Amino acid sequence: MKFGRRHILLAGLTFGVAAIETRNFLRWQKKRKLQALAKEKYRTDLQGLLHETFDADAKKIQQGIKIQASLKLTPPKIPYERNMSKLLIQCSKLGTQQYLTGKVDPSFNGSIKSLPAYSPQLNSYTQITSFKGLEDARSSEAVAVDVPQTDDEEQRKTATKDPVENDLDTAQKEIGDTVTQTVKIQQLIPVYYGFVLTSKTANMIIFRGTQRTTEWIGDIVLFQKNYEGFANSKIHSGFANIYNKLAQQVYQIASQLNPSVPCYISGHSLGSALATLAAIDLAQKFPKLKEQIRLYTYGGPRVGNPTFAQIHSQMVPNSYRIFNLADTIPLSPPTVFRKDVYVHVGQGWSFLAQYGDVLPNHAVDTYSAAINMQVETDSKRTFPNAGLM
Repeated sequence: MKFGRRHILLAGLTFGVAAIETRNFLRWQKKRKLQALAKEKYRTDLQGLLHETFDADAKKIQQGIKIQASLKLTPPKIPYERNMSKLLIQCSKLGTQQYLTGKVDPSFNGSIKSLPAYSPQLNSYTQITSFKGLEDARSSEAVAVDVPQTDDEEQRKTATKDPVENDLDTAQKEIGDTVTQTVKIQQLIPVYYGFVLTSKTANMIIFRGTQRTTEWIGDIVLFQKNYEGFANSKIHSGFANIYNKLAQQVYQIASQLNPSVPCYISGHSLGSALATLAAIDLAQKFPKLKEQIRLYTYGGPRVGNPTFAQIHSQMVPNSYRIFNLADTIPLSPPTVFRKDVYVHVGQGWSFLAQYGDVLPNHAVDTYSAAINMQVETDSKRTFPNAGLM
């Protein structure tokens, strides 16, 4: 059989096409293998990431439980006073009403006698001052601004071992390079932060809270700062910044108080944090007043680290923390937040009032109702436990 030129050309073309197809098939096969390997690696990496994340969460949970269990605070020298607690929570409500009234009525002079929650039980007390400070207020006008960037050094300092949390931090920084957000213009306005009452039998320093706690708890600076004068003692920066702006007013009035009668320092919500800082501050700066200080806080957040709590309990042992077990505010900030640690101060007195939402569970009226019914207790609650042991 003879092969002509045409046969040779066709054979060459067929061979060439076959070679190309073979090469393409091998490339496709290699690509499929690489894709399969990549998918397997992704599955492995994802499983590893999930394991890492859950392990980090478990360690953080156990760390928080150990911190809480290891905390040994100096117990109160004086028993919890129910009748006084009823009066103090009423004053906390007055503090909120004073704050809200002052925001809507520029002519309001801060007198608690004109407020709806005023009780004749306070007739024996004289209001000798009110605390005033500046508060950020947001106007209705919105403007677009660049998202503030996180400093690389600061980001390294606050990095955690939680891979998901770190990835979120990185993503937030990258998005911030190109994205803008809309914020409301802020201005400072004068507002009431509390008041001071005095009588022949007792002094009361009251710091107000606010019904809009879910807003300030999210906006306020969460990182810690050193508590001056005590090594390794740290406190919440946001609460400290607010209190420091009021401190001179507190000192001025404290110097005028009768040191021979009990001095009750109290507050609900944000006022609880301010009262906690004021109590230890006055115990240090006014030695004659120190033994008379009694701290009563209601529905308050955590304020400082374990060292601060230990020092606080030594300086202000007669400290009582009243909280609703269904209130989420006393659970904030978290015990472990990045490298910061937060714990409560004071002897715990709890009750349970569950209304199915954040605000009613936290509201000052909820606390007032429970305390007037005398359902708060310092005994441990026993509930069926199906969670972590």
